[in-house]
Amino acid sequence: MPKFTAGRAVAAAAAAFGLVIAAQGTASAAPKPIEATFGGHGEWNPDPYGGIPGDSIRACDTAADGWGIEVKLDIGRDGTWDRTASTRGHDSPYCSPWKSGNIKEGTPVSIQVANVSGGVAYPKGSLLLSHA
Repeated sequence: MPKFTAGRAVAAAAAAFGLVIAAQGTASAAPKPIEATFGGHGEWNPDPYGGIPGDSIRACDTAADGWGIEVKLDIGRDGTWDRTASTRGHDSPYCSPWKSGNIKEGTPVSIQVANVSGGVAYPKGSLLLSHA
């Protein structure tokens, strides 16, 4: 039976810890879906993933119900919508192109998803608070 020393145990633990730290630094995640009240969803992608640009939003309409989906991004949470993605003018099912642009890492953002029809926005929607 092999004999383990305290030095080997410490070295093994340090190596395992290093792998966990390295894996955390290189991990990326798929876009985060944000449900609309009905008929679709928005997506927020803070970091590049599988060809999808980072700091990007898009809107997806999944129901042919006469309502579209609109996603708005507030950079810095200052009350100003800085970026909008919408399915207006397209038949369902449809996802808008990704709307992107670099945002400084760690910047707080708000993402709002709402149902829209013509010039009307459904009074309820979803709001996600995140960071770039």
